[in-house]
Amino acid sequence: MVNEDSLATILLVGRLREEPVEPLKASEFWSLCNRVAKPSALLGLGVEQLAAEHGLAGDLAVRIATLLDRAMGMALELEHLDQTGISTLTPFEDHYPRRFIDLLGATAPALLYAAGAVESLDEPGVGVVGSRDVSPEGADLAAAAAKLTARLGLPVVSGGARGIDQTAMNAAFQAGGSVVGVLAESLARKLRSADVRRAIYEGCTVMCTPYSPEAPFSVGNAMGRNKLIYALSDLTLVVAADVGTGGTWAGATETLKRGFGRVAVWRGAGEGPGNALLEDRGAVPITSLDELQATVLGRARPASGETRRAEPVSPTPQPALFD
Repeated sequence: MVNEDSLATILLVGRLREEPVEPLKASEFWSLCNRVAKPSALLGLGVEQLAAEHGLAGDLAVRIATLLDRAMGMALELEHLDQTGISTLTPFEDHYPRRFIDLLGATAPALLYAAGAVESLDEPGVGVVGSRDVSPEGADLAAAAAKLTARLGLPVVSGGARGIDQTAMNAAFQAGGSVVGVLAESLARKLRSADVRRAIYEGCTVMCTPYSPEAPFSVGNAMGRNKLIYALSDLTLVVAADVGTGGTWAGATETLKRGFGRVAVWRGAGEGPGNALLEDRGAVPITSLDELQATVLGRARPASGETRRAEPVSPTPQPALFD
């Protein structure tokens, strides 16, 4: 049962196939939340009431009233998503990551579409990111870092893209660990993969996106979702980055500047030309898996305060998550 604050959020921000007006962007939604006590306070109000009770005059009042009047169409859309295994999470529901609110503030997504083990979104994981065109040494390091993360009992967080992302996510899944994929492409299309559906069914994988589940890949979406990987991760390891260009460089430098999460950078065989510069900008240098484990455990500890030890997790090899 969707609570009223979530319902209002979905109506204000969610997208239908045919839109009477443009839904609110995340920044517009959070700005609106600063003006009203709760989104649910807007439900059932007409243009004049929005103006009188909340000071939302002019085009904004008309736009909000129109968006809130989409209840029938949005109910059908939510039912369709639910039938395909996609949950719609808002900041007013369980399993929406609190870290988004704490770290991203007004840039946090107002909606998150997710399929799979959504409880994993509340567990700070270890991000593993890097260039699509990765060297064999870089790929080996990404896989080793993901397997270590799985042995530590932590989720591996990445973007599902070709290269470092898929290498790390495959390695974690094959080691029996949990995987969080933050997608810049169509979630609905990703769920058509039999391998992804199997991984989700087994309860160890969640795929999510802040964009419409049908939205295709775009560079803008990839840039926008990068900060979500860092915010979901207690530590994000940049395996290989270019200099001054590409999503890996942009995501790491934005995070270092704005404090979206802790950033580590690989300094060894397979590193990218931008790695040294990321260290200069404040990323923690990592030269071995032992250093990575120590850095992860410096922040990610069990509730009891006891140090996690890396343990074997999957005696039976698993198939790859991505072909």
